[in-house]
Amino acid sequence: MPKLVQQNLTENMLRSAQPMAERFDLYDGKVRGLGIRVATSGTMSWFVMTRVNGRMTRKTIGRYPQTGLHDARICGAEELIKMARGELEPAHRSKYFRDVFEEWLERDQRGNRSMEQVRRSMELHVLPLLGDAKLDAITKRQLINVVDKVVDLGAPVHANRLLAYLRRFFNWCGERDYLDRNPTTGIAKPAKEHGRDRVLSPEELGRVMRATDAMGYPFGPFIKLLALTGQRRDEVAGMRWSEIDETEGVWVLPASRSKNGKAHTVHLSTEAMAILYDVPRLADVDLVFPATRAKRQVVEGSDGIGRRPISGFSKAKVRLDKASGVTGWTFHDLRRSFATHCTEKLGLSPVVIDKVLNHQSGAVRGVAAVYQRGQYLEERRKAMDNWAKWLNEVTHG
Repeated sequence: MPKLVQQNLTENMLRSAQPMAERFDLYDGKVRGLGIRVATSGTMSWFVMTRVNGRMTRKTIGRYPQTGLHDARICGAEELIKMARGELEPAHRSKYFRDVFEEWLERDQRGNRSMEQVRRSMELHVLPLLGDAKLDAITKRQLINVVDKVVDLGAPVHANRLLAYLRRFFNWCGERDYLDRNPTTGIAKPAKEHGRDRVLSPEELGRVMRATDAMGYPFGPFIKLLALTGQRRDEVAGMRWSEIDETEGVWVLPASRSKNGKAHTVHLSTEAMAILYDVPRLADVDLVFPATRAKRQVVEGSDGIGRRPISGFSKAKVRLDKASGVTGWTFHDLRRSFATHCTEKLGLSPVVIDKVLNHQSGAVRGVAAVYQRGQYLEERRKAMDNWAKWLNEVTHG
């Protein structure tokens, strides 16, 4: 049976309810079986819960504050009577996309290293358009429009990724018996992808680096650090001050934020440290590159008061292409360019560069890899210093 609570919910209690690291429920003492779920995003959804045919059954009946406490009690009491009479509609008929999205993240995506990337993409491109839509009312045409909008932003490859997230989400909804059909069926990828081998020439790298001077904070220093460190885009975007040892000049990337799940030490050259010294620090915010706007409420995966790492990379890339005149490349190509020029132009060991890049498996393979487990820390430091000097030369001549 639903939890028996003595305290009645009040409007003050609802207004003061703050999201936590895990979603939680508050129950009403006045209408037994009525409750409100507070999601990690801050979304608050009314529900009723009772036993139907020997099985605990839950039904969402509205959102707060659109549906206030008084109305929720009236609606909740009516729904509980219907449920007791066996007049319950299929569960998915009353579910909203936003509520099921939170459940999907919790049950299907938690533990995936790409979870925050998936969350950001869906919250940016999907929730504003479909968040308040009934799950079974979403059409194939609506989803095509969502994907097309991302293509129109100049990010066709990301549109492919978003479609994959949506396909997985609706497949999961079918597995949970929330839907009878998958509306993404038959939607083709908007872009054809090819294996990439783009390496920016020294001249192109110089033009890109010079163009970042005019971009300002946060994308100017962010892109410079991408080029100087050779690390992955989202790892640099999520960089935290607490991960940086200014005395030793190193950035220690924790395993929880590393793609391969291994903690990683990145040596920061004098040029990289100089960039960090010029980056403004926000009070009580650990992120080096926080999003410009903060949400009023604390949300899971954030830093400080609703802060998250910067996003909007596609728009920044369009600006950078226009300013530099260098096109047809991605931010990940900076990482490939780093590896290529370090080995071909500077003559550095591929083994050392693999360690710098934190590759799961790289130049050393097979039996040799078992014996060569050294981290090459001093060699890596020299490599980063040499790379920074070379990059400065091709930038400023």
